[in-house]
Amino acid sequence: MNWKATVLLVLIAVSAAVVVYINPFEKTKEKEDDPPWFYQVSYDDVNSIDVSHLDNQVSFHRPEPHTWVFDDPAGIPPDHYRWGGIVLLLSGPQTKRDFSTVRAVIDDPAEYGLDAPQLIVEVGLTANRNISFRLGDATADGSFNYAQVTGFPQLFLIAKSWGDVLGRLADDPPIPKWFVKREFSEIDEVNVFLGDDGDEEGAVLRIQKEDGEWVARNLAIDDENRPLDADKFAEFYPYMVGPPEVLVEIPRNEDRDYTRWGIEDNGPSIEIRFRGTTERGTSFIDGVLFRMGDKTDDGRHYYATSASDAVINAVLKLDAKWTEMMYSLLEDTPYGDISGSVLGTNTKPTG
Repeated sequence: MNWKATVLLVLIAVSAAVVVYINPFEKTKEKEDDPPWFYQVSYDDVNSIDVSHLDNQVSFHRPEPHTWVFDDPAGIPPDHYRWGGIVLLLSGPQTKRDFSTVRAVIDDPAEYGLDAPQLIVEVGLTANRNISFRLGDATADGSFNYAQVTGFPQLFLIAKSWGDVLGRLADDPPIPKWFVKREFSEIDEVNVFLGDDGDEEGAVLRIQKEDGEWVARNLAIDDENRPLDADKFAEFYPYMVGPPEVLVEIPRNEDRDYTRWGIEDNGPSIEIRFRGTTERGTSFIDGVLFRMGDKTDDGRHYYATSASDAVINAVLKLDAKWTEMMYSLLEDTPYGDISGSVLGTNTKPTG
C-alpha cells in the first residue's frame, strides 16, 4: 500500500471519530429558562424594611453597615438567629412562573387577592429609592402565592414559604431574649456572681425552684440547698423576672472588646433561667446571662452585654436599682433560718 492510500485511510478514520463524538444528527436539547426574578436589588442597597401581615406590622432600619435595629422598640437589634438571612431573602426572590406573557396587565386584582393583599413589604434602598411588593391569595395547591411589585402590572407566583418567613416577622417579631418581659411564674432559676477577687474565685449564689419551693445555695460555703424565708424573698419577686428597663448603648460592638465599659469575662454576672418552647412545641430550659460592667456616669444604669448575643455583641444599659437588688441577694441571702444569713466576703461592685 502506498503512502497516499495510508494518509487517505487515516483521514477517513479521524473524520468518522469526529462525527461519532459530535453527532451532528442528534437532536439538540432545548435549554430550560431559569426562573425569572420577581425583583432584584443589591444586598448592600437595602437600608430599611417594613412588613405588614394582616393586622400586624413591624419595621427595621440599618443605622450603620452590618447593623440592623427595630424602629419600635427603638434601637433594639433583632435576635440574630431569627434575623440572619432576612436581608438576603429580601434582595430578590426568584419566581416559579412569570405570568406576564399571558397577563401583561392584571385586569382584576381581586381575582388573585391583590386588592386586599395579605402581605405588604416596603424595602427602602440607598439614594432615596424604594420598592414595595404585595402577596395575595395562595394557589389551589397551596404551594405558591400570587404576587405583584407595586406600580407594575405583571403577575408572579412566589413560593409560599418565602411569604411565610416574612409574615412571621410581623406576627412574631424577632425580639432578643434579653428584652422580652416575663412573668414570675416562668422563672426557674437565678444565679448571681460578683466576680473573681484577685486569685480567689468569686462566690456564686444559685436560687432555684425545688418541688415548687424556692431554695438557695451559696456555692462557696453551702453544701446543699437551703430554704428561703417566703416573706423576705417575696420582696425580690419583681426583680427575678429581669431588668424593668433595658437600653442599648451600642447595637453592635464590632471588636468585641468591652473593657471600656468595665465588662470582663470573669467579672460580675447575673443569669436568669426560664422555660422555653421550640417551634415544634418542645419545652426546654432557656436563659439569659448578663455580663455586668461599670455604673453609668449618671448612676441610673449599669453597662452589660448578653452572652446569648455573641454575634450581635450589643452593649446594654440595665436599670441600676434592679442590678443592685440582685447583687444584694448574694450579700444578704434571705434564708429561712437566722443562722443561715450570708454576709459574703465579696463586696458589691460600684461604678
